[in-house]
Amino acid sequence: MTAQERRPKRLILAAGGTGGHIWPALSFGAWINKKHPECDVRYICGSRPLEREIYAAAGAEPSVLPLDGSPLAGRGPAQKAARLRALSTSYGMASSLVRDFAPDAALVFGGYLSLPVIAACRRAGVRCALHEQNARAGKATRLAAKLGMEIYSGWSECDPLPKKKFIRAGVPVRDFALPARGEAWINLGLDGEAPDGPVVVAMTGSLGSRSVKDELCRAAQEEAFARWTFLFAAVSEKIESPSPNVRLLPKVWDAAQLYGLADMLVTRAGGSTLTEAAVLGIPALVVPWMKAADNHQYFNALAFAGENDGMIWTEDDGYEALVSALIKLKGIHDGKKKIAGGSGGRGGAICENLWSLLFPAF
Repeated sequence: MTAQERRPKRLILAAGGTGGHIWPALSFGAWINKKHPECDVRYICGSRPLEREIYAAAGAEPSVLPLDGSPLAGRGPAQKAARLRALSTSYGMASSLVRDFAPDAALVFGGYLSLPVIAACRRAGVRCALHEQNARAGKATRLAAKLGMEIYSGWSECDPLPKKKFIRAGVPVRDFALPARGEAWINLGLDGEAPDGPVVVAMTGSLGSRSVKDELCRAAQEEAFARWTFLFAAVSEKIESPSPNVRLLPKVWDAAQLYGLADMLVTRAGGSTLTEAAVLGIPALVVPWMKAADNHQYFNALAFAGENDGMIWTEDDGYEALVSALIKLKGIHDGKKKIAGGSGGRGGAICENLWSLLFPAF
């Protein structure tokens, strides 16, 4: 065994842009800290305030590159030029980080932040792989595939890449220990006692989701849903109750509280959230955001619904289809139980699989 093989492993995890990229990186890093504490993990992110907010919520301190978006997506020539300069600066900073840290490997999680890290690793001769959280490969993933990099996909499809170009690894998810319903209700600061009827947790975010929220609030007034409770996460500055069985919540960083309450989910089709629903065994009505880049949310929804307890509804399907889908989802819920103990089982297996791909002989 060489000295390189004997020393503790060093790994760079680079993820920025949105929570859909960042949470899988943080989840994998947390699993490594627990299962392989001898491995030194360093994070790299971009300069968007939301990115640093997410890392701070997870107790992580990433190295920050001065990059806040793709040069290809800038609003006009001035912003595109500024982002090109930031990309060049970020490459220099990433090269310094790679040189000083001397990692055994790096794993990038797609998006614009991947580019300077990939370039720095290739220049230094450091093994670099890419994790794609979506069933539709993004631009960075398609470029990485052309460069011959290893691609680890969260799903059985990574369109348009042929199957020989990627390995299915799953999406790393947080290791949730789900609280009991009453405990979660109190922890979220909700008044009164936890409901004994079905609870629907809507995690649709802010991206074009006003119509989704409005249609769900409308459904909540139907007699068929009178005993149901609808919780909307991250849609209000404070807890509000516009009707007896509807609660509007501010941003909730501890998603275990939401999952502990949820009998069913209504969610956008981010790869991380869908994988969390899958490993926790929570039936989900998936509402893909149709303006997502490369329509990747629709591909995610198809992949999820094909393998898990889920259905797809789009705003174009109309209100009656939504009501029907919710009733069918309740039937799915009644036929199964939420997986006890949280996400540690299947979620841990995903992280173990990803680790073995990165360090097959370790």
